[in-house]
This record gives sequence, C-alpha cells and structure tokens, in this order.
Amino acid sequence: MGANWAITRALWVAVIFLAFVGAAVATRRVVVLIKPGAMSANKNPAAALDDHFAKEKALTLLHVIPGMIFMVLGPLQFVRSLRAKHPDVHRWSGRLFLTASAVIGVTGLTMALRGTIGGWDEKSAILIFGSFFLFALGKALWHAMHQEFAKHREWMIRGYAVGLAVATIRPIMGGFFAVAVMHGQTPQPQNFFGMAFWIGFVAQTIVAEIWIRRSPVV
Repeated sequence: MGANWAITRALWVAVIFLAFVGAAVATRRVVVLIKPGAMSANKNPAAALDDHFAKEKALTLLHVIPGMIFMVLGPLQFVRSLRAKHPDVHRWSGRLFLTASAVIGVTGLTMALRGTIGGWDEKSAILIFGSFFLFALGKALWHAMHQEFAKHREWMIRGYAVGLAVATIRPIMGGFFAVAVMHGQTPQPQNFFGMAFWIGFVAQTIVAEIWIRRSPVV
C-alpha cells in the first residue's frame, strides 16, 4: 500500500510539472506567433524552430491554443473528489477536454504530414502516437457513454499520457542541446528531434501503463 501510494504521488508530481511545462511552451508559442519580435533572434536559441512554425501560423495556433486547454484541464479529469462531489463539472470539463484533444490530434497529424524538423524519424513518431492518441481518447469516450468507467479511466490515462509527452519531449530536447554545447558544437535540431520524440512518446506510454496498474481504479 505504501509503495503504491508513493508511486502514485510521484506520478502526480510529474503530471503537474509536465502540464505546467506544456502550458508554458504553448503560451510562448502563441506569443511568438502573434508578436514575432517578442524575442531577439540573437538571444533566441529556438529561432530556427520559431521560423518553422511561423510558416504555418494559422495551423500552429489552431494546434497550440487547444493545447493550453488540454494541459490545464487534463489533470482535473483524474481528481476523484471532483468526480464524486461535482459530477456535472467533471462531465462538462471532460467534454471540453476531449474536444480540444480532437483538434490537437487532427492538427498535429496535419502539421507532421506537411513537414517536420526531424525528418521521417520525427514524422513517424508523430503519426504513430498521434493516431493512438485519437484512438485512445475515442475509446475513453465510448466507454464513458456505455458507463464502463474503469475502462474509461484506463483509456483516458493512455490518451492523456501521449498528449503530455509533448511536454516531456522539451527537457529531452534541452538535454540534446546541452550535450552539443558541452562538446563545442552548434546544436542541429534536425539531428535529434526524431530521437527526442520517440523517447518522449515511448516513455510516457510506459508510465501510463504503470499508472493504470498501480493507482486506484476509482
């Protein structure tokens, strides 16, 4: 019991931290797209990345604004006291969460098909896990509609974990940047973006299964 509680607590801490990272990254992306001069190109290590997304400004905004909703509402879907005391709030926030998730999934796949920084390594990771993201949340909705709440919870965790991987990928990328700089090299995002995406998505998928098996069902 003690071990399960410790693991569950650690997972919650990680979820809150990653949700904060994801919301911060999405907010920054919106600011940079709306005000391109918000960061000096000379002091901006992500200048090339910003230029990439600026080419698809409307599509990127359609992706990251729902992403902010996803990051904020995601953790609330798993708060037992909210579900028990305020079921209507849980249902309506869940509907908004799933709507935002659908937009994120579709726009994410579209952006990947139009072009990625990391080439086919990154594109393949996004296409595989992005499709699973939509499938998992679709399954979660189906089980909720059939009042199969244990299964609903499991698929919500799987879907949310994949979506949260976008935040997990950021510190992984930061690690690759740091290693390159430590070796006196200029970071080349195209060389490691694909690997970072695969590491992030796979790690989050594994953690999701641990959460499902270790945390209480209700």
